[in-house]
Amino acid sequence: MKHLALFVFLISLSAFSQTKIPFTLTNAGHTLIKAKVNGVEGTFIFDTGAGLNMVTKKFADKVGSLQKTDEFYTGHRATGEAIEADLYLTKTIEMGNFKIDEQRTSVIDMEFPIDGLISLLPFKDKAITIDYKNKELIVETEKSLKQIAKTGKTIPIQIDDEHGKTLGIYTYVNLGNKLNLQVVLDSGAGFDVFRFSSRYMDDLGINPETTEKATRKSEFKPDSINNYYTTTVNQMTAKGDTSIKKENFRATFIDGLIYQGIMCINWLGEKITVDIPNERIIAN
Repeated sequence: MKHLALFVFLISLSAFSQTKIPFTLTNAGHTLIKAKVNGVEGTFIFDTGAGLNMVTKKFADKVGSLQKTDEFYTGHRATGEAIEADLYLTKTIEMGNFKIDEQRTSVIDMEFPIDGLISLLPFKDKAITIDYKNKELIVETEKSLKQIAKTGKTIPIQIDDEHGKTLGIYTYVNLGNKLNLQVVLDSGAGFDVFRFSSRYMDDLGINPETTEKATRKSEFKPDSINNYYTTTVNQMTAKGDTSIKKENFRATFIDGLIYQGIMCINWLGEKITVDIPNERIIAN
């Protein structure tokens, strides 16, 4: 009976046992994780806004065993510049004790201070928690997720899944007590980054002539120039739980932004569970 009781206890414990992936935070709030692609280790940003996994050409050459497919993908920068990339298949991606087989990835021939980006694609069938306090990504179990849902604040998300090739998340916010906007939740933006289309400035009573303005060239297309207007917005609340809010924050309104809004994810809480199968975020 003692052995049976121990067995039942271990089974119960394993049901709650999440997989934890340590990360470090940059000063700008980017989440850096160590990951192995086909057994070769590199440093990556965990980026909920990336849509697709990405490795640099330098790192891809180091791996040497990525399988090129016949497919390509055309993505777009937030300001509309198109980026076309061939698609490759990995054999495995390992992050701590979490391992997943055969993932699509793009290869970009640019100089990056890191080896690439890990998107939400490896976690499309999972719930993953970003724990900023303890600096861990946590792959939740069914039971641990139920426990989180009991105490957390829940907001609905919308899933952007382009034919199974990319994966992004959106949610609705109320901006300035006037506008209901669908925005991209982008952990890769860093901390406290809030960007909106400049078309909403008039609705919010923001005068572009008297607002702080910067003109920037695209990193990908130097001949593409956009205006950035930065000002303070009085309030933003999350749909589904208006107690999740941001007040008197700096926001940037951008000419040519292809989204209604795109923003950081840390404003939702210190511990954020992205539950793609159930189309929700649980914030604690």
